[in-house]
Parts: sequence; C-alpha cells; structure tokens
Amino acid sequence: MAFPASRRLSAAAAPKLSSLFTPGPTPKPRPLPPESGDDPRRRKPRPRSRHPCGEDAAALLRRLHEGRYLPGPYLPDAPHVVSPDAVKAAAERFGNDHQVVAKWLSGSDLKKVALFGCPSVERRTVFASKRLRAFFNLPEEKVCSSCKIRSSCQFINQEVPRYDKVILSDTMRILALFVLDAYPEPLQVTAEVKASVRKLLKDTINLSI
Repeated sequence: MAFPASRRLSAAAAPKLSSLFTPGPTPKPRPLPPESGDDPRRRKPRPRSRHPCGEDAAALLRRLHEGRYLPGPYLPDAPHVVSPDAVKAAAERFGNDHQVVAKWLSGSDLKKVALFGCPSVERRTVFASKRLRAFFNLPEEKVCSSCKIRSSCQFINQEVPRYDKVILSDTMRILALFVLDAYPEPLQVTAEVKASVRKLLKDTINLSI
C-alpha cells in the first residue's frame, strides 16, 4: 500500500536514532584500592627464585624421604619441585626425632650460622634462629642491626629464653632454607656460612642413620 507523499517526506526528514547519541570518551578504569595492611614498607621480601637443587639439597630430601618425613617418591632428577614449606616442616619433624644428634655437631659451625641471622622473616623460622643465637649468648641487637631484611621483620631485637642445649628441630628448619636457596634475595650468604651449613647437614644425616 502506498503512503501519502507528506508522510514519506516526514519520514525521510526524521534524523536517524544513532545520530542522536554521540559516543563520549571511553572511561579509564579506576585503580583498585590497596588491601588493608599492604604497606610496601612492611612487605615481606620474596624468596629467591629457586634453581635446581645441588648435592646438599638432594641429600637432605633423600634422607627425609627415607625416614618417611616427606610423602611421595623421591625425585632425584627434579628435587626442586618439592615445596620449601613442606621441606621445612619435614626437617623440623626429623630434628624432633633425632635430638640426640645435636650434641655431636660442631659448635663453631653452629655459631657461624647463628651469627649470620635469620634466613626468613616467617615467625617460626625467626624464633628458631633466635633460640640458636640465645644458646651462644649472641645479643639480638648485634645480629638484627646488620640484617638485610630487618625492615620486613616484626621481631627485631626481641629476646627469647635461653635453653641449655641446641634444639635440632630449630637447626634443621634453618638449614633446610639454606640448602634449598629458599631465603630472600637481599640476603647474601657467604662461602664460609655455606661451608658450615654443608658440614652441619652432612654430619646430621650421617649421625642419624
């Protein structure tokens, strides 16, 4: 059916709907607010990127697997896939079961490791390190003042009770982080400390068999 000419004219003159709306600039996404407590000054340092483990780490993992402190099969070709947290916990349990070994470890090597400081700002590891320092009567202020990760630690200069023995579970927790290279990047472990760690680990494994 044909439309009247006047109606066809008005329809042609009517503006298109799309021309009534001019697109504006695309709004920029607003940044998300920081999470509560996420103060960069108190942010924990990230652990070092881990490389395939060396002979010391392989020996530790093998001993922990043999003692059934770590679940699953021993992976000699890929020990780096094991979680450092799982190794720390397993090493600590191993130390609890072999406390008698501690009295035969080298005091000079233990003291070198204690003087180095904490290999982590995680609470359990910090207090394990503090108890080792307390055994040797090392003042916390001396060690904490030179620590490279003290700005991220909540326990600076905090003293702990002194025990009359080296606690092997504490020592094994500390050694595990060193041999796995699972300590924060700012820490620079000297060759002397690494040699002490290696000797302590070797002696602990040999004396626990």
